[in-house]
Amino acid sequence: MAHDVRDPLRDPPRDRGGAARVLLGVSGGIAAYKAPELVRAFVAAGIEVQVVMTPAARAFATEMALATVSRRPVRVELLDAGEEGRVGHIELADWPDLVVVAPATANVMARAAAGMADDLLTTVLLATRAPVLWAPAMNTNMWRHPATQANLATLAERGAAFVGPDRGELACGWIGEGRMIDPPIIVEHARTLLRGRDAGVDASWAGRRVLVSAGPTRAYLDPVRFISNASTGAMGFAIAEEAARRGAEVILVAGPVERATPVGVRRVSVETAEQMLAAMDEVLRAAPCELVAMVAAVADLTPRQPSAGKLDKAELLAALEPGAWSLGVDVLATLVERHGDRSVFLGFGAQTVEDGQDVHARLLAAGRSKLARKRCHAIFVNRVGVPGVGFGSDTNTGLLIHRDERVEDAGAPRAKHSLAAWLLDRLHEPPPERP
Repeated sequence: MAHDVRDPLRDPPRDRGGAARVLLGVSGGIAAYKAPELVRAFVAAGIEVQVVMTPAARAFATEMALATVSRRPVRVELLDAGEEGRVGHIELADWPDLVVVAPATANVMARAAAGMADDLLTTVLLATRAPVLWAPAMNTNMWRHPATQANLATLAERGAAFVGPDRGELACGWIGEGRMIDPPIIVEHARTLLRGRDAGVDASWAGRRVLVSAGPTRAYLDPVRFISNASTGAMGFAIAEEAARRGAEVILVAGPVERATPVGVRRVSVETAEQMLAAMDEVLRAAPCELVAMVAAVADLTPRQPSAGKLDKAELLAALEPGAWSLGVDVLATLVERHGDRSVFLGFGAQTVEDGQDVHARLLAAGRSKLARKRCHAIFVNRVGVPGVGFGSDTNTGLLIHRDERVEDAGAPRAKHSLAAWLLDRLHEPPPERP
């Protein structure tokens, strides 16, 4: 190859304290055109990258571009006469600290879940002992298909981690889940997984019990219609994943969201606020938790008389009249009242702030008001309705307000898993006694 690249398999062995090594598997989806940008972001973060492409990925990204930005020859062929005399695919599998598959198509995840090894990438995935981070990218229907969800569950049970997919406009013209998460978010997630390589495994929550709620709840008008909200569950799932990574026993009570259960997390799926309250109450009655993170966006209203049968249009209009609704159960306040003397409660509050207003002051006022009403130990309040924070965004930021009046600002918007780590760092120590 004409440009200056190094072959990782002929580089001298390194001390494991050197730069982290990522093997990037690029499969054949349209999002593969982002692969050079992803490689560049890894390199900028000080991470060595070796690219392995599937043959189909060549239709969307060139080997020349990827070799140039990674400064390493790109590997594609499983049966490469120049490499297999040294069992090259096994040396590739042994090389990285982390394998990242981005984009991860439905096809490559299915083959990996089945244990197939019919190209170089799937062979490496079968042979490697390194952790694997998947960044799925596919059509919405493919993502939602039971076969894909079953494959995700299989990979998760084997220890795989996932980042994305995002919701947005897809190459096929659909709008929905399936877009590959942006490269900077993938890199930050990978760095989180790599963080323990030099400093040792972060076991700061080992032996602790953590209960997390995530996603929306539904208030059903009839068997087919309901009122809900735009929560995707991303923040709650990120906290559950980070707490488990730090050694905690984690129970995740999740509303109806299509997300893979994080590795090492026990998931309880619910739909309504009443079901969420019952599930969390059962966990807390069994044993106290060092942290209860109430991240779910619980539906505020509930119909006074939900219909047992499907409503016609006239009946539906009547069901939407103000008098047909009442305030729903307050899950957080109820749980604090029942278990606040044995468990630490973190509430979450989403707040809209109009442009031109003092965002910090408005968030602080709203957070303090909610903290007083719920009587929890701390609350994280964030702005919604603007790009980069809140529902449907890869990133988030806000204020962490403690019961002892301490206020901590999370700063600029950051990846939600990074914010999860920030929150757990600050909630590690027990809070002051409840007044």
